[in-house]
Amino acid sequence: MVLQLCPVLGDHTYSARVGTVLGQRFLLPAESTKPQRQVLDEALLRRLHLTPSQAAQLPLHLHLHRLLLPGTRARDTPIELLAPLPPYFSRTLQCLGLRLQ
Repeated sequence: MVLQLCPVLGDHTYSARVGTVLGQRFLLPAESTKPQRQVLDEALLRRLHLTPSQAAQLPLHLHLHRLLLPGTRARDTPIELLAPLPPYFSRTLQCLGLRLQ
Protein backbone atom coordinates (compact mmCIF):
# COMPACT_ATOMS: atom_id res chain seq x y z
CA MET A 1 0.00 0.00 0.00
CA VAL A 2 2.93 2.34 0.63
CA LEU A 3 3.94 2.02 -3.02
CA GLN A 4 0.45 3.36 -3.84
CA LEU A 5 1.15 6.28 -1.45
CA CYS A 6 -1.60 5.03 0.86
CA PRO A 7 -0.11 3.35 3.94
CA VAL A 8 -2.30 1.04 5.99
CA LEU A 9 -3.69 2.58 9.17
CA GLY A 10 -1.45 1.58 12.06
CA ASP A 11 1.56 0.75 9.83
CA HIS A 12 4.31 2.12 12.03
CA THR A 13 7.01 0.42 9.97
CA TYR A 14 6.56 1.51 6.37
CA SER A 15 4.31 4.57 6.59
CA ALA A 16 7.36 6.81 7.11
CA ARG A 17 8.21 6.25 3.42
CA VAL A 18 5.29 8.43 2.34
CA GLY A 19 6.04 12.14 2.50
CA THR A 20 3.80 15.12 1.82
CA VAL A 21 4.75 18.54 0.45
CA LEU A 22 2.09 21.15 -0.32
CA GLY A 23 -0.59 18.47 -0.11
CA GLN A 24 1.12 16.17 -2.63
CA ARG A 25 2.22 12.73 -1.50
CA PHE A 26 5.46 11.17 -2.67
CA LEU A 27 7.52 8.07 -1.93
CA LEU A 28 10.79 8.44 -0.04
CA PRO A 29 13.64 6.00 -0.75
CA ALA A 30 13.73 3.05 1.66
CA GLU A 31 17.40 3.61 2.47
CA SER A 32 16.73 7.17 3.68
CA THR A 33 13.80 6.40 6.01
CA LYS A 34 13.69 4.72 9.38
CA PRO A 35 10.58 3.08 10.85
CA GLN A 36 8.66 5.49 13.06
CA ARG A 37 5.21 5.88 14.50
CA GLN A 38 2.59 6.74 11.91
CA VAL A 39 1.52 10.39 11.93
CA LEU A 40 -2.13 11.05 11.06
CA ASP A 41 -3.58 14.36 9.96
CA GLU A 42 -5.83 16.35 12.27
CA ALA A 43 -9.04 15.60 10.35
CA LEU A 44 -8.52 11.86 10.63
CA LEU A 45 -7.61 12.12 14.30
CA ARG A 46 -10.89 13.98 14.94
CA ARG A 47 -12.95 11.38 13.06
CA LEU A 48 -11.31 8.57 15.01
CA HIS A 49 -11.63 10.50 18.31
CA LEU A 50 -7.91 10.02 19.00
CA THR A 51 -5.07 12.14 20.29
CA PRO A 52 -1.72 11.95 18.47
CA SER A 53 -0.31 9.84 21.32
CA GLN A 54 -3.21 7.41 21.03
CA ALA A 55 -2.74 7.23 17.25
CA ALA A 56 0.88 6.25 17.83
CA GLN A 57 -0.42 3.12 19.58
CA LEU A 58 -2.89 2.10 16.86
CA PRO A 59 -2.57 -1.54 15.84
CA LEU A 60 -2.18 -2.47 12.19
CA HIS A 61 -5.53 -2.32 10.36
CA LEU A 62 -4.86 -5.12 7.88
CA HIS A 63 -7.19 -8.10 8.06
CA LEU A 64 -7.65 -11.31 6.10
CA HIS A 65 -11.37 -12.00 6.44
CA ARG A 66 -11.67 -15.10 4.27
CA LEU A 67 -9.21 -17.73 3.10
CA LEU A 68 -10.04 -20.58 0.73
CA LEU A 69 -7.66 -23.53 0.77
CA PRO A 70 -7.93 -25.99 -2.12
CA GLY A 71 -8.53 -29.64 -1.34
CA THR A 72 -5.75 -32.15 -1.80
CA ARG A 73 -7.60 -33.74 -4.74
CA ALA A 74 -9.28 -32.05 -7.69
CA ARG A 75 -12.78 -33.08 -6.54
CA ASP A 76 -12.31 -32.00 -2.94
CA THR A 77 -14.34 -29.06 -1.71
CA PRO A 78 -12.13 -26.12 -0.74
CA ILE A 79 -11.77 -25.42 2.95
CA GLU A 80 -13.07 -21.97 3.90
CA LEU A 81 -11.60 -20.18 6.89
CA LEU A 82 -13.32 -17.04 8.20
CA ALA A 83 -11.96 -14.57 10.73
CA PRO A 84 -14.15 -11.88 12.33
CA LEU A 85 -12.85 -8.35 12.59
CA PRO A 86 -11.08 -7.47 15.83
CA PRO A 87 -13.07 -5.01 17.98
CA TYR A 88 -10.60 -2.14 17.37
CA PHE A 89 -11.02 -2.56 13.61
CA SER A 90 -14.84 -2.53 13.87
CA ARG A 91 -14.67 0.64 15.98
CA THR A 92 -12.48 2.36 13.40
CA LEU A 93 -14.89 1.46 10.60
CA GLN A 94 -17.79 2.82 12.65
CA CYS A 95 -15.95 6.11 13.36
CA LEU A 96 -15.27 6.52 9.64
CA GLY A 97 -18.88 5.72 8.68
CA LEU A 98 -17.86 2.55 6.81
CA ARG A 99 -19.61 -0.82 6.79
CA LEU A 100 -18.65 -4.34 5.82
CA GLN A 101 -20.55 -5.84 2.94
